[in-house]
Amino acid sequence: MLPPHLRVDFKLAEEVISEFIRDSVESAGADGVVIGLSGGGDSAVTAALATKALGISRVKVIFMPDTESSKLSELVANKVADRLGLQLSTLEITDVVKCYLEKVGLSYTNAPKVAKGNVKVRSRMTLLYLIANLENRLVLGTSDRSEWLIGYFTKWGDGAADAYPIIGLYKTQVREFAKYLGLPPEVISRPPTPDLWPGHTAEGELGITYDLIDEVLYRLFDEGLPPEKISRVSGVPTQVVAKVLELHRRSEHKRSPLKAPFTSFKDLEKVRR
Repeated sequence: MLPPHLRVDFKLAEEVISEFIRDSVESAGADGVVIGLSGGGDSAVTAALATKALGISRVKVIFMPDTESSKLSELVANKVADRLGLQLSTLEITDVVKCYLEKVGLSYTNAPKVAKGNVKVRSRMTLLYLIANLENRLVLGTSDRSEWLIGYFTKWGDGAADAYPIIGLYKTQVREFAKYLGLPPEVISRPPTPDLWPGHTAEGELGITYDLIDEVLYRLFDEGLPPEKISRVSGVPTQVVAKVLELHRRSEHKRSPLKAPFTSFKDLEKVRR
């Protein structure tokens, strides 16, 4: 159950997001969308909203496991696709990941898990864009507001997309949205996980629950409270507030990918003024 200040009018959100998806597809002259369906809540909600917006025939969902992926991810992804009436295609990516790693002298088994995990995520996005190019589709991103603000996504991986339908909703709100949309209980109850290595969970890697993360982010970005007041107002320990703020600060480069000394030659002289 969401606290009162995080409650959402999901009927309105459904209408607004559905219209956004339709407008995005139509303005691009695309024939539909493609989504990486991972077995998690964010991709499930995105797929459900896309299906409501465009219809089954214009939504393509792809499951992209590798040898370390959880069997539960496949089970849940199939349940979601079945519930939505979508045909789930599976593209196994282990060989693709191995190829990348071998190019820099690493093997699949000895590569650092975070670096290898990022290769997995970027490989998946490359495949989604290949399908999008071949079939005149847009790639729908599945990042939520929590992930975006703390940088819990892979730059040029799951952080890359043509449109981001749910990026205005916090992780805990997306979980409740899944209930509203009638998605399978397995996806609603499952702990958030990028599933990049055995036993991988988002909260385990971050060391903080999304309930606490969302509370801090809401107080900071929606209410505009100064950091020193957040703990007193929310009851979240000061060390947790500090950690969330540090995650946001350190990931700023992910939200502002265009880094350049100037973006127009006419601005060159202004740099030194």
